[in-house]
Amino acid sequence: MRLSRPRAPRRFSENTIPLINVVFLMLIFFLIAGTLAPPLDPEISLISTNDAEGADPPAALSVTADGQFRAAGKDVTIETWLAGREAGGDEAAPVTLAVDRELPADRLIDILTRLRTAGAGPIEIVTERK
Repeated sequence: MRLSRPRAPRRFSENTIPLINVVFLMLIFFLIAGTLAPPLDPEISLISTNDAEGADPPAALSVTADGQFRAAGKDVTIETWLAGREAGGDEAAPVTLAVDRELPADRLIDILTRLRTAGAGPIEIVTERK
């Protein structure tokens, strides 16, 4: 009678190493290929703050240093931008304003006043955390 040798137990890591490699490759691919938010207008350098929570502006109205309004990389006016928001059913959402740090404070106050008189809701100003 012949006795069979006991089988060596399979090591757990031998079977899972290829699976782990594939998962990590997929993770790296999606980190590189995915975009979570549209990029900010390259002509804007944001105001910096020290104690604010960071958030990316999803659909911000940008104001350049010379007071020009831009949205999605195109020149707009406050009235046409607000009309586009109302047409999209977004009039209750806060207005996100990305202001260039070189814009004088008195011009910013004038812009905020124009937004309020044009019927904008709450206004959020985007800053850069340092």
